Amino acid sequence: MFKESNSQKDDAECILHLIETCTGLIKKYGYPDNDTRTASLVNIRLASYSSLGIANLLDSWSKGDNTVQQIIPQLLGLTQVDTKSVRLMGDSLHKTSKLSLILLGQFQIENCIVNICNALGVKSKSMGFCNKASALLTHLVLGPSRLDILYTGAQIRNSLHSNGIHHGYKGADFHSNLKGVQYDFIDGHKVSCATFPHIAHALECSVEVLDEIFSAPQLRSYPSLILDTYAMIIGLGGDAEDEP
Repeated sequence: MFKESNSQKDDAECILHLIETCTGLIKKYGYPDNDTRTASLVNIRLASYSSLGIANLLDSWSKGDNTVQQIIPQLLGLTQVDTKSVRLMGDSLHKTSKLSLILLGQFQIENCIVNICNALGVKSKSMGFCNKASALLTHLVLGPSRLDILYTGAQIRNSLHSNGIHHGYKGADFHSNLKGVQYDFIDGHKVSCATFPHIAHALECSVEVLDEIFSAPQLRSYPSLILDTYAMIIGLGGDAEDEP
């Protein structure tokens, strides 16, 4: 879902919908925890829990009663509570939470697609995510429009790596429309579609593409686990059943 952000509560609502989408697919497929099809969704959900918690904390900080207003700075370790320090702490929590969600969420999507390509023996012309995703979609006979969806999150992630500026490949712009929400990336310009609702919506749409991939006949009939080596080695530390 997408909802214009007028408050931290709006951000939390969009993030919660992403969590619910992941939970629904985890239950739908029921793969083991170390299968990339479960691990990717569990880890996206885990990163989303963190962002949800911070959004709710910031919402309570701005709207809570006097007791809440006093306790939260203490819990955060603020030694000086004034307008400037409160604003800086709030902005820092918000920005780092937003960055971590798109970084970790997009990583899980890309890692999942690479693992599936390896399992099915799908080869691409180069090692780049776009090429691997395109090769997999072609192999599974899924329409090319899914590539724009998967690539949108990557473009948001890349822009945040560049201090919010889009630097397109060979100066190219990129545009996508996800369920009526427009994403525009103009080379050399600041990106305006990297809010929490935009990020949560882009990730949710990518998760829905993963659902289509998992449902493809080649995956439904795949006889073995598709191991997620990242989850096995270090992981983000969650199981499919873990919900707060």
